[in-house]
Amino acid sequence: MTASPRHSWYARVGAVTASAALSAGLLTGCSMSDSDASGQQSLTAWAWGAPAEGMKATAKAFEKSHPGVTVKVQDVGNPAIWDKITSGMAAGGSGLPDVMDIGGDYMSNYLETFPDGFADLGDMGAGSLAEDFPDGLWKGGQNAEGKQFGMPFEVNTNLLYYRKDLFQKAGVDIDAIHTWDQMLAAGVKIKEKTGADLFAVDKAASQADSANFFEMLARLEGTFFFDGKGDIALSDKGSVAALTFLKEANDKKLVTDIPQSQGTTSQMKGQAPVAIMPGASWMVGSFQSTAPEMKGKWGVRMSPAMHEGGYTASSAGGTYLTVAKASKKKELAYEYVKYSMATLAGQKVMTKADGLFPSYEPMWDTAGFKESDPYFGFNTNELVIKALSQKTPPDFYTKDFPKALKVYDDAQTQVLVKGADPKAALDKAAKLLAQQTSRKIATD
Repeated sequence: MTASPRHSWYARVGAVTASAALSAGLLTGCSMSDSDASGQQSLTAWAWGAPAEGMKATAKAFEKSHPGVTVKVQDVGNPAIWDKITSGMAAGGSGLPDVMDIGGDYMSNYLETFPDGFADLGDMGAGSLAEDFPDGLWKGGQNAEGKQFGMPFEVNTNLLYYRKDLFQKAGVDIDAIHTWDQMLAAGVKIKEKTGADLFAVDKAASQADSANFFEMLARLEGTFFFDGKGDIALSDKGSVAALTFLKEANDKKLVTDIPQSQGTTSQMKGQAPVAIMPGASWMVGSFQSTAPEMKGKWGVRMSPAMHEGGYTASSAGGTYLTVAKASKKKELAYEYVKYSMATLAGQKVMTKADGLFPSYEPMWDTAGFKESDPYFGFNTNELVIKALSQKTPPDFYTKDFPKALKVYDDAQTQVLVKGADPKAALDKAAKLLAQQTSRKIATD
């Protein structure tokens, strides 16, 4: 499994839209889905990295079952793919491929900024597939009106990685911890007995991903930066509870301050000793390669809830396959997307090639998902599946997510570095975001 990287939307739309005329001039006439001289039907698809490898594999399989069809998958690279897609969208779809892999935090950005950029998959029958995918992830491929534009590809959920040796040394039973308040109390005891902090945060938010833990906690409260109406939810009760927890841990001196860019590796290897690492499920596969010497010291489980009976799972990103509305072969492109994402035949080929955790739930019952993980000593797939099976709400990013992330990062700095009140800091952040975007602030 690999990470679904957070893609930077900053300044791209504005810069590209400003040069849309130039882009259109460069791209006009680049019909990427025409049949060739022999009558062969040709589809094109853009992706990057591991997703591209999976799509190349399903392209070959799809061609075998569809004589006369060729699917050309291009690994455009990340972040280059976002410039190319945005340029094509700004040029009215000219030059775009038939199929595109889109990061989860990009879907709503594109849907709001370029509402005519993607084909409505619901019109081609995608609605009948909804029950085969995690509910929140499926809805993440919809626009505000509930129309389906993205088919879930890979999926990640948040898990809790923990140092078994530190918990044992401190005499704390990790299985008895059901809420984050209980984890906070455990952190005090672990610090007293071992000297290790409970977790690490980039307090000054030196980069956007410094908000990852806050996002996880907010999702556990059933909220995110925006609600389904596109209103600002940054200052609602759930968001305040999430930042308040971080402040309480910081006030108890249980937080290691470490730059986000350096944190993961040093924590895995025990160089920055912490008792827990909240993180995405793709990290399961990283421990063996990054910290093989720590085998037996790390465990993994689902997250505690923010309150008794609350969510113990939360989204950690994913990607979607989409069909360009400008495609001349939308139906055929959809058939390739459906084969790759929503059939066992396609998913077996896909998963073998890309190593990503599939969104297609029937795949979870196949033999390959029943094997034990040698690093953690049990079948971690079962843990991921259990988390994904919770009906957690979707994330509503909107096109203003980068602005929301920036005002939150500033609030985190004020709270964790300067001791500001979480509610006051988030109220200020929400008001600033409202001024920047003309969006309403949601009411609880």
